[in-house]
Amino acid sequence: MATQAHVAKLADPQVPRPDEITQHLHDLLSSPAFHGSKRCQQFLEYVCEKSLAGEAGALKERCLAIDLFGRQPQSSGHSEDTIVRVSAREVRKRLAQYYATPEGKADAIVIELPSGSYAPDFHYAALADRTGEGSVATEPVSVAMRKPRGVLPIPGSARIFRLLLVGLCVLLAIAGAAAFAKWRSTDSRSVAFQHFWAPVFRSSEPLLIGVGHPLVYQPSHRAAILSEQRLPAMPFPEQRPIDVPPSELNGSDMIPVFNQYVGFGDMVAANEVSQMLTRRSRTVRLMMASSIPFADLRQSETYLIGSISNRWTMELGQGWRFRFSWTADQLPEFIDTFPGSKRAWTIPSKDDGSTPEDYSLICRIHNSPTGKMLIVSAGIKQFGTEAAGRILADPLALGTILNKLPPGWEEKNLQLVLHMKVIGNTPTQPEVVAWQVW
Repeated sequence: MATQAHVAKLADPQVPRPDEITQHLHDLLSSPAFHGSKRCQQFLEYVCEKSLAGEAGALKERCLAIDLFGRQPQSSGHSEDTIVRVSAREVRKRLAQYYATPEGKADAIVIELPSGSYAPDFHYAALADRTGEGSVATEPVSVAMRKPRGVLPIPGSARIFRLLLVGLCVLLAIAGAAAFAKWRSTDSRSVAFQHFWAPVFRSSEPLLIGVGHPLVYQPSHRAAILSEQRLPAMPFPEQRPIDVPPSELNGSDMIPVFNQYVGFGDMVAANEVSQMLTRRSRTVRLMMASSIPFADLRQSETYLIGSISNRWTMELGQGWRFRFSWTADQLPEFIDTFPGSKRAWTIPSKDDGSTPEDYSLICRIHNSPTGKMLIVSAGIKQFGTEAAGRILADPLALGTILNKLPPGWEEKNLQLVLHMKVIGNTPTQPEVVAWQVW
């Protein structure tokens, strides 16, 4: 919980807003100065997030050694473990390198890790005096207006001065209130994100990620030879579609391939969530859903990706209000099973799999049959699965949605149905069309 001093500091118009700091931190971590060191990226991102959340007082060497570098809490040798100090020195060095570049000099914000401290400082570049190697020194800016020496008072100037001072105070108060409101909005979204993932963040076990696996058909050797005879040789013939008249093919020419392929949307979702957890020093265990025994689901929190291609999503979701089904034309859809409801969501789809829109379902089930928390994200097509995975890994995007739910959702089960447009095989930002908390 943020302290009053922390709130007052962030409300100061001379201190960058949290969203500005977050964006600058993202650009800084992507720069060449930090690109080559994953450890420095994780260190700086962690201390900045803690500071923005009002937990700078917790940034002690022992806590960093445990949270960032996996040292055991019961260990007594943290004072002799130099990994935290060495990492901090390396971060200060890379910060100095970045702000010495033209890109760094052009930035409006400066992040400093003061010597002897693990709590970062944030400044506007206009208020910073970049002096000394590896440090960023700041000069206090006073809002008091001083009368120049040797200047005689002008009649009426005192009244004008008072009016100007009052106007300046009003402007500063408005700016401070706006900055504080912005900070509270950002902070509340981060808190909601933490509540959603809390059981995973607290668990000592890796998050089990079960990825769906579409059934893929590949041509038989006979069909491949027929196609090869009709077309000139190519360097990569496996990337070429079959060119054989339907009359020359039969059912035996399409060979089903089980448990060897993953959809692109599933891959993106798994990657986004894995990276998010890695930044928080958590690990994952990735498996094909068909290869996961139920006993494994009982050992740790689980994240299931995909709908009709994931056996556990279909089996464990049979009692949910929003679940997967099939239309009369054998097309996949989401249905609302609430008594009396006739709502259903499906999409138009061409034979090549393209579609102008998609729906996705996000579930977080506390009391799942596994005895552990279960998270599910799946689209009707791969686009919805991709969009849902990106939201789950984005604190601001997920927090914005969660803050619209009724109070008390943190300890309850929830389901979200999302809709998004698809432009050029890329999903747009989704919107919530239905939800359930119980």
